[in-house]
Amino acid sequence: MENASKALIMAAEILIGVMVISIGVYLFNSIGEYSADTTAQMQEAQISQFNNQFLKYYGTTSTGDGELEAIRCTIHDVIGLANLAKKINAENGYADEIPNSDPNTTYYIQIDLKIGVRTYKNIETYEQNELLNLLKNNSIAYSEEGTTAETKYFICSEMPRIGEVTRLVNYMKFVEI
Repeated sequence: MENASKALIMAAEILIGVMVISIGVYLFNSIGEYSADTTAQMQEAQISQFNNQFLKYYGTTSTGDGELEAIRCTIHDVIGLANLAKKINAENGYADEIPNSDPNTTYYIQIDLKIGVRTYKNIETYEQNELLNLLKNNSIAYSEEGTTAETKYFICSEMPRIGEVTRLVNYMKFVEI
């Protein structure tokens, strides 16, 4: 009888030990899943924040009378975006990457600009004096008589290209309107 009670106590101790280990493994897996989910959410937020710097110049806005029009920006906005792209490309070591590499895997950000019939490719690679000339020559449009001046506006003419692999904006094209 004495051996039987000791055997039952040993069996109970082993059962309790297995239960404690099982609870520990369950908690470890739960915390690991929570950590993975949190990391994924943070990465999604970073990607969204990065892309929003560029995507705010694409789309439509209401004119107030129920009409929709493309989001307009000035040459200052376009050059500011080109400088941002240049900075990001340089900071991440992509400045030497070929701009026309695979659009689905490239991290290189390319900005094109079309003014009239002329297309300026890769303005993110332009030197500051070239960008300044673009700014000087394209910030104001004068009437045919030369008496009135209006601000020139541009729109993002194509949906910004987002890499399938990187999920980051890597190309935008603006045209004068």
